[in-house]
Amino acid sequence: MTGWHRDVILESKMTITLPAEQDSFLGRLVAMGRFPSREAAVVKAVELLETEESMSWLLPQPLSREDAEQIYAADPAWEAVENSVAGLTVPEA
Repeated sequence: MTGWHRDVILESKMTITLPAEQDSFLGRLVAMGRFPSREAAVVKAVELLETEESMSWLLPQPLSREDAEQIYAADPAWEAVENSVAGLTVPEA
């Protein structure tokens, strides 16, 4: 966990195991000068994941047929309220 306290960065350490291809990729990024270390590249990756996750509400999962039917089912009581607000009269039965 990273946090701030009186202009001092507080960090926690963790050990991760990556597949060889991903470890090699991180090594290439460092060798190209894109990041000063593998750790810096992983920090950036986590930041990007946080951004992606924070925007996931923009792409909600589609409703199942059952959920859609339940959500959009006719509701006579609510329709009566809407008609009343709209000034529409409902014929007496």
